[in-house]
Amino acid sequence: MRIEQRFAVMALCAAIGAGAASQAQACGEVMYRMGGALRYHAFITRHPAEILMYVDAAMLQPSAHFDEFRHNLEKAGHRVAVINKPEALSQELATHRYDVIITYAKDLPAINAQLAHVEREPSLIPVLQGSDDEMRKQYPLALNENADLNQFLKTIEQTMKARGT
Repeated sequence: MRIEQRFAVMALCAAIGAGAASQAQACGEVMYRMGGALRYHAFITRHPAEILMYVDAAMLQPSAHFDEFRHNLEKAGHRVAVINKPEALSQELATHRYDVIITYAKDLPAINAQLAHVEREPSLIPVLQGSDDEMRKQYPLALNENADLNQFLKTIEQTMKARGT
């Protein structure tokens, strides 16, 4: 091959390589573009929340799933307290400020009655045990009972951003 042909081949390869490079994306660019679709597996919150989980004693059954859920919320950077009696709920709300309360929708009347006496009202994230469109209209942050950890973390993060904390 003559020098002119080699030079032409090298120039062609360089042009093809430059064109292909413009289509390449940086390591995290694809993940950045996905935005809200990112999973929260290794999520560390930018907005740590004081979370109160209220579960009626009759519904609270010792389970590894519940303990794992609580542990994962704490691992993400949140502080979590679990209350299972109405008396303990009123005492806890009187002595500690919470940013978020996670509870089953059926327990909302008891919680709302207690919130009337609280100085700084926490955001409620009700857990629905079925399809309740009226409850979802009233509480747009409501999650279904089968929601996974990622959905809870994302909802808590959005709530904390909206609260400005």
